[in-house]
Amino acid sequence: QTLLEEYGYRTLLAQDGIEAIALFAEHKIEVAAVLIDIMMPNMDGSTAIRALKRLKPQVPILASSGLAANSQLALSAGADTFLPKPYTAQTLLVLLQDLIGREEPES
Repeated sequence: QTLLEEYGYRTLLAQDGIEAIALFAEHKIEVAAVLIDIMMPNMDGSTAIRALKRLKPQVPILASSGLAANSQLALSAGADTFLPKPYTAQTLLVLLQDLIGREEPES
């Protein structure tokens, strides 16, 4: 969250998939992209991805996990791209910028 905000992104932070869906439903018009972890409490990331895509099918979703095997799970659920952990700030920023098609965020 801190990194993204330092580069000019506004963020919403959820503790689990259920909270992510609730926040997204409330703010879906202004949400340009979703960064989601596949391994979360209460509702896993792949289930949350499917729910988010039902609410706004065109929303770009960047899924992440420390388990490379979760890549196919995330993509088959509807994620647009997968980012394996650990990752660098630069990799995250480039992928996010590509997903939402915006100019380089200002620092």
